[in-house]
Amino acid sequence: MKNQLNNIIRLLFKPYFTSFRRMSEFFGFPNHYLPAQRMEEYAKKAIAVSNLRTMRNFLNERLSLWKKQHPDIFNELIKVKNEILNFIEIYKEKFSPKLTPYSQIEDHHPDLDLSYFSEIYTIQKAYWLGFLFADGWIGIEKKQSGNYYRIGFGQKSEDRERVIEFCKALGLNTSYIEDFKILDEEGKNYKFSRIRFLAGNVECEESMAKHLICWGMHYYLSEKIEKRVKAPILPDLRDESLMLAFLLGLFDGDGSLRLYTSPNGNKYISPHICSANKNFIEEIKKYYCDKKIVFQNYQRKIDYETGKIKILILYGLTCGTKLYQNMLSVMQNSMERKRFTSEMFYNTRLRKSLMKVLPKEKLRELLKIMPRYRIAKLLGISNSVIDRLAKNVYDLELPIRGEVSEQEIKYWRKFLNEIRDNLKE
Repeated sequence: MKNQLNNIIRLLFKPYFTSFRRMSEFFGFPNHYLPAQRMEEYAKKAIAVSNLRTMRNFLNERLSLWKKQHPDIFNELIKVKNEILNFIEIYKEKFSPKLTPYSQIEDHHPDLDLSYFSEIYTIQKAYWLGFLFADGWIGIEKKQSGNYYRIGFGQKSEDRERVIEFCKALGLNTSYIEDFKILDEEGKNYKFSRIRFLAGNVECEESMAKHLICWGMHYYLSEKIEKRVKAPILPDLRDESLMLAFLLGLFDGDGSLRLYTSPNGNKYISPHICSANKNFIEEIKKYYCDKKIVFQNYQRKIDYETGKIKILILYGLTCGTKLYQNMLSVMQNSMERKRFTSEMFYNTRLRKSLMKVLPKEKLRELLKIMPRYRIAKLLGISNSVIDRLAKNVYDLELPIRGEVSEQEIKYWRKFLNEIRDNLKE
């Protein structure tokens, strides 16, 4: 009789204990949970108290059901249950886990300053607040232990250094920066980098996410796409320098430089800021100058949160030279490729000379062979000159470089050396 009871118990438990995936289901977790706990990156982290509680609850529910189905093995099931519960308690005492898996953020980011945005009183904080308004997001993750905010920030890989600087400012661990490569429907390659981190329970009044929301990083639920959509509100930082730093961060994220031609034929570049939210652009316009021009266009953009390429309707606002120079004056280490001095707004003698010896088709071919920074180095000029010539003057889509022979490289190096000599003359 005892052997029969033991056989029934084995039959009940066996399907769930043949693998860690099935064991995860037995204890109420997604089937990947326990296998993930055994991976090297998670192996040193104890299962949190809230998850141990979940294991106990699901064990009690499961065995209560079995006791109704098999009343004759009631006592044996109680013994098995107590053994498992005792093991869970021993595990808890030995490893002293955190209360929730999301209180373990200090294991990933031990230096993170969760109160970084609670008050904005420095140029740097105002700058990163603006940058987050442009290229950051606040998501909500639903977990068994509750709903949690997740903050993220991303940039194209050419600006990966900005993500690193953002991490250093907040105290985030840079080893958690993720690098991605995606293709759009036309087969064009996009690379970007991002950092994501949990930032407090939704019910918690004091969290970094709540601080950002209080400063105006708002969201609303769109019935059309059934998704939360960012609806930023211009913050009042009560200090002109801080407002300029915020605007500079916004510009470094969602700003660019448009090329115009004046009536006399001279080309010049005008800075502008874009946003998918028209009201936000109108707020900025009203705060700084009602005369500034608001325009609308379509733009292909990386959604750093989802990792997808989207075509968005964006609303742009021209900044004007004076406001832009005021923005640059408050912070010396903003994004280099978007920093221009007043004399660089017009075609310089260097650029005109360069256009004569390096026409559009030559530059197009050259960009397939080597990156812009190397071209600039060989010519003895700054990266930004080549960058503006390609993007703003020639309107070139920067190609993906392929395999090239040593002979081709030698040819183009010789070509660039000749150009360099001509530029000196």
